[in-house]
Amino acid sequence: MNDYITWDLLAAYATFVTIVFMVVEFTKGLPFIKELETKYYSAAVAFILILLVQFQAATFVPFDIVLYILTSISVSLGANGLANFNKTLK
Repeated sequence: MNDYITWDLLAAYATFVTIVFMVVEFTKGLPFIKELETKYYSAAVAFILILLVQFQAATFVPFDIVLYILTSISVSLGANGLANFNKTLK
């Protein structure tokens, strides 16, 4: 990796899935997060990051929240698939 993470880089789907996976894996051991199911926690992380990306790019549209939720679910499934893949390799 030659560059640090930028908002433009985070806007790419594959990078976004990877970042959600990274954040979830790094934080899911925290006491108050341990109680949550990983798929719901990763969807929440994805939703928050999508909102941040949209606000930063000045492209946030309140009506698109439904799309943000659907995308969060898709990203969560992709990130959780990475976790399951990593467990299979062990």
